[in-house]
Formats: sequence, structure tokens, C-alpha cells
Amino acid sequence: MGMFINSFIRHAQIVKMANLAQLVNVIAPIFTSKDGLYLQTIYFPLAEYAKQKGNQSLNVLVQSPEYKPDAGRALGYLDVSATYDLKSKQIVLNVLNRSEKVDITSRIDNVSGKLSNSIDVWELNNPDLKAAHTFGDDAKVRPATRKSNVALNENGFEYTFPKHSLTILKLKVN
Repeated sequence: MGMFINSFIRHAQIVKMANLAQLVNVIAPIFTSKDGLYLQTIYFPLAEYAKQKGNQSLNVLVQSPEYKPDAGRALGYLDVSATYDLKSKQIVLNVLNRSEKVDITSRIDNVSGKLSNSIDVWELNNPDLKAAHTFGDDAKVRPATRKSNVALNENGFEYTFPKHSLTILKLKVN
């Protein structure tokens, strides 16, 4: 889910409306029955990305280790998009680490405005890549949130993105 939405954000200048069949078909974000409901894992990224509606899409330069999933071109393990909320002066950095086995540490630099060293972290991950929710058992994969302080160096910092995770960092800019 993160790759699709990151792509929509990165191409916001041409993508004016996008539909995902998964929102209503087989892997809908909310499953219901006469006895109740449960939230699929894809619900959480959709809900978090929705908070960025109306934000300005930012250009990002991404350098990360690469892999070649098929006979096509190589892809970076880190799939990234970013938005900026003018009202709150906040950058939202959406990072999907596609590596199944390796945490990836990356340098994050900002070229316009001074970053705060306090960040909000939203992270969705689970050691079991096949973990799935069911009726009565819908707490296996939930996002974790926390505040963190980073060591700023020349208006940037290093951050480690856990293997097979979606991490959303919220950064204040002065």
C-alpha cells in the first residue's frame, strides 16, 4: 500500500485522482460481518496517509541500496515520498523499507528551513510478514508511535528504517 501512495504523492503534479480497487474488493481495509468488524493491516497506512491530504508534495532525492526484483531495472530498497503542511510548518516523510532482511540507516537532509531535533515517528512493522488480522484477533499488526530526538548535524540527521517497515516521520521546520 505504501508504494502506491508514495507514487501518487511523488507524481502529484499529474495524478489528480487515484482509485485503488483494494479499498472495496477482496482486501478491503475494514472487514465486517453481522457479529462485528476488524481492521485489516492496510487500514493503518491509509488512515495515516489521509492526514496528509492538502499538503504540498515535495521533491525528494533518495539514495539507498538497490535490488533487482526481476529482469527490469534496479529499485532502491527505500521507497520515499514527502509532503509539507504550510499551516503547521511540518514535513512528513513517508519511507517504506522494502528489504526483507536488512535495517537501512539513511541520512536525511533538509535544504529549506531549519529542522527541529524533535520528531514524531509512526511505524508499521511485524516480524511475521504473513501476519493477518481475523475476527476476534485484530491486534497482530498495529502501528507504533513515539516521539524521538535526533542529533542534528548541518540541518540533517541519520535514521534507521527497520526491515520491511513503513515509517512516517513528522519533522517541524522553522
